Amino acid sequence: MTLHIVVPVKRLSEAKRRLSPVLGAEDRLALTWSLLRHALAVVQEAQQTLGAQGAVISADPAALEAAREFGLTGLVEEATEDLHAAGPEATLNAALEQAARWASRHNAGALLILPADLPLVTPADINALWQASQQLYATRAMVIAPDGHNSGTNALLVRPPVALQFEFGPDSFHRHCQQAQRLGIAYHVQRSPRLGLDVDLPADLAQFLAVEQADPQDDVTQNVARGPQIDAAAEAFLDQPGLLMRLGTVGRDGFPHVTPVWYIYEAGAFLITTAADRVKARNMLHNPRVGFAIDSDQRPYRGLTATGTARLLAEGEASRELTRRIAARYVPAARLDSMVDSLMQAPRVVFAIDPRHVTRMGSWGEEEALSG
Repeated sequence: MTLHIVVPVKRLSEAKRRLSPVLGAEDRLALTWSLLRHALAVVQEAQQTLGAQGAVISADPAALEAAREFGLTGLVEEATEDLHAAGPEATLNAALEQAARWASRHNAGALLILPADLPLVTPADINALWQASQQLYATRAMVIAPDGHNSGTNALLVRPPVALQFEFGPDSFHRHCQQAQRLGIAYHVQRSPRLGLDVDLPADLAQFLAVEQADPQDDVTQNVARGPQIDAAAEAFLDQPGLLMRLGTVGRDGFPHVTPVWYIYEAGAFLITTAADRVKARNMLHNPRVGFAIDSDQRPYRGLTATGTARLLAEGEASRELTRRIAARYVPAARLDSMVDSLMQAPRVVFAIDPRHVTRMGSWGEEEALSG
């Protein structure tokens, strides 16, 4: 299945006007160009690593020329004067509908809309969005990344490209999710510190500058989506039946909250399931940094400890199949269906934990870091 990635770009002279209280016109244009080139470089790498097809859709000839410089397709926006009069959101959504039709004509299996103002986005984020879509076993699917305010849409992957009507604008995250529910489209919410930061307002710019000046080991600026290399021996240990993960999340008061959870390990991530109203679920949505331990209480004593980043993988009815797979490690087959039905009576969520630093202990010998 081919992924097409489209970066919508408004006229560069009109961009980032909401930053005018802190930046003059010349500085705003320079920032816009810097952000655009960063986005194009990320898409260019996705073309090489994922075999994706990248494009820019814009009415600005300079933006289209920049797309071609990076080996991307330039799509001339066809918006009419009536659409421009209706406002920027109507113009943007019409341009994206045009892009979706273009992708469909070119046999795209899926379409990713990637805004041009995400200063922290990396190729790993594109890969994570793509991998998340592959875990949605449905003909029609959506992976959506909200902004840091849980209101706007900072990345949107749809399968097929014309699966839904684009609703970018105020509160677009909730409107896209509601539309997916209404149309019966399987969807996954991908929360990420990097995808969550877009530069629209002075406060966004200040946050970005603070990240740039922070310790380079900060989670926000690291490529956490790659995860560590857990070797075959560690994978075999993790697959032992009955082992529990002791998961530590960060409460709003700053203190740790530790609780045992069921898990499965696959594709480099740990999947866990919990009721949506549990403290650990609320904690991970507020602060995705976690720590956990998985160890055996029988000889030979051994285990793993790790830190990592949690991301919401599925919620509501869309979490049923993943919940079933997790429960199957702990519940006898004869009781599995009734257990899953019982668990799904309350709103449920599934999180993926991408491990950042893993240490193995016990009978493997002295503590050995698997990754850093």
